[in-house]
Amino acid sequence: MKYSAGIVYNKSKADAKKLAFRVATWLKQNKCRVFVSDSMVVRPKKVDFILSIGGDGTMLKVIRTFAPLSVPVKGINLGSMGFLTDADTDEVLDFLKNMFYSGFKIEKRILLSVEFEYKDKKLKLIAVNDCVVRSLSGGKLITVDVNMDKDFMPEYKCDGMIIATPTGSTAYSLAASGPIVYPNLPVFILTPISPHTLTQRPMIVSDKSSISFVAKNKYGNGKIMVSIDGQENYTISGGAKVKFSLYKKPLKLIKNCSKSYFETLRTKLYWSV
Repeated sequence: MKYSAGIVYNKSKADAKKLAFRVATWLKQNKCRVFVSDSMVVRPKKVDFILSIGGDGTMLKVIRTFAPLSVPVKGINLGSMGFLTDADTDEVLDFLKNMFYSGFKIEKRILLSVEFEYKDKKLKLIAVNDCVVRSLSGGKLITVDVNMDKDFMPEYKCDGMIIATPTGSTAYSLAASGPIVYPNLPVFILTPISPHTLTQRPMIVSDKSSISFVAKNKYGNGKIMVSIDGQENYTISGGAKVKFSLYKKPLKLIKNCSKSYFETLRTKLYWSV
């Protein structure tokens, strides 16, 4: 079968560009149409699959870029953690050979849709791991009103609130004492950051829920930071509403059938060790 592919690399990673063009050469030799792009300037383009060469940060950007086109993505790890990018550089050609021979298997995961007003415009963004709402005044307590399906939940007094997908359960949410959630479950995780109480703990809710945060910050200028995957940051007024829902299209990851999710937990996070 003839494929079309894109290779997106992080130019700040040593040897990423060299590897990208080496893989591109192999793909062309196997009658695959290929484009190669630096991750900082990549634009969405409909192809059969995308290879992301870098770390998890590169992978997150690539996923957000190509999610509206439902393009399957595979990560090649040149970073330190490599939780999403589960293929190593020395196995990429073997992986591609096997994929060309037997086809590739897709694992679908949910994505988070985030909507809020920014500079008099309505933004609707995609988050792969999480969205964080927190104070601009570092270390200062904020109040977050959480609503779910028109029901008012408890008011949180905390450093910030995280809403994470199962994919993002092993990212910032985990560091804030959130649970590890199996990645293909249809849920969101609400995790307060350093809540000023003994009773407010992370909560798992259905991905069919409509959720909103209204954060208030009495310190400094009262502004609130909205952060998407720790990469896109926006400053909004305190008291503004941030809405969350299930993104209309799933994330499509190309599975590495030689590795399980639990093996990744053991090797990357030293789970049960």
